Amino acid sequence: MKSQRAALLSLGIALVVATILVHHLWGLRGNERLSTKDIFYVWEEGKRLVAGINPYARIIGESLRDNNKYPTYLPLSYFFVAILDRLGIKEFIDFVSVWRPINLACHLGIGVLTFSVYNRRGKPLSGLIACSILLLGRWSAYIVNVQHSEFAAILPILLAGHQLNRRPKLSALLFGLSLCVKHVGIILLPSFLLGLKPERSSNRPSKRRNLWVYTGLALALPLVISIPFLINQPSGFLLNIFFSTTRGFGDHGSATGTRMILTGVDGTRIVMIALIAMNWFAQAKGNINFWFASTITLLIFLQFNAVIFAQYYIWLISFLLISFAFLSPRSIKQPTS
Repeated sequence: MKSQRAALLSLGIALVVATILVHHLWGLRGNERLSTKDIFYVWEEGKRLVAGINPYARIIGESLRDNNKYPTYLPLSYFFVAILDRLGIKEFIDFVSVWRPINLACHLGIGVLTFSVYNRRGKPLSGLIACSILLLGRWSAYIVNVQHSEFAAILPILLAGHQLNRRPKLSALLFGLSLCVKHVGIILLPSFLLGLKPERSSNRPSKRRNLWVYTGLALALPLVISIPFLINQPSGFLLNIFFSTTRGFGDHGSATGTRMILTGVDGTRIVMIALIAMNWFAQAKGNINFWFASTITLLIFLQFNAVIFAQYYIWLISFLLISFAFLSPRSIKQPTS
């Protein structure tokens, strides 16, 4: 038993070292090459904020189909750039040098959290395999290469799921933090709400109140940081945030698939919304684990959203691997003939 633990510990340490090395090797390729990636445009919008310019205003009067690198994130990332600028980190290359270790820490955090879920269920070896996929797999490598903010958005939402029925208020705040980084997770909020277990002594009004409290706390932080822009230019802010629902078709090549020719861009969005709603209904009726329900929601999103980029896949694999931890041995046995 001790030798098994020692072996797992050694493999875990090797995995952490390998992950750090992967980040370091991509970093050696230089920060200048990232000037065409999303991380550069996040930095650029933050610099506009420092200059006193509302980054959300420039979408006014522009096309809601064509992407002109509008600031489609909530303002937390731009505030972060502005704060670093005030601290003397004014150049993009220096900003990326600060961002890289944060990205690494979030990446490792996702791996540790995933392993802990498996370990709690008595599956440490499977947890190590899941961590290897998350830390060294090609979809993670893409995020490391381009330094997108996916890891920083995924870690708090996974923590929110982990704390959902332990500390629901903390879970809601972590969910809100994820939305502040990237609001992809908003499509998972209903599954989290359906996954909330009522307290033993609670009645129906109390359960309903718990849902409202969770929703309010989850949306509180995103709302608070957005208030200055909602006051200054409400239409510009809302158009940017909802731009993802109106923009035209886009992808990262044939590996991400292509559009549905049968229904067109907007028709496919309607199909996606209908399927996601059906998934929420199935979760409510079938008492489905919210990790599984969230995974199905993300899978529907990846299959039917008009805009699919390579960084979206890490959302799916993160939830999918944690969902696997909840499979029972009986459910994965070969069927008898």
